[in-house]
Amino acid sequence: MAKLHFRPYIPNQTVLFPQRIDENIAANDPVRIVNAVIDNLNLESFKKLYKETGRCPYHPKMMLKVII
Repeated sequence: MAKLHFRPYIPNQTVLFPQRIDENIAANDPVRIVNAVIDNLNLESFKKLYKETGRCPYHPKMMLKVII
């Protein structure tokens, strides 16, 4: 099986407005728990569902965070 290449997923990247997206989220906000739980999930089994052709997919952790 060929190596999968996901689209770049850099949650702490700097952007124009605001400088960091997470700066506007309180330290005790429940979304931080969701973020930590999803970051610690093992999603290796999802890789077999992706096709090796076509556009690079978005990272499964990022998509799961969007859905939740």
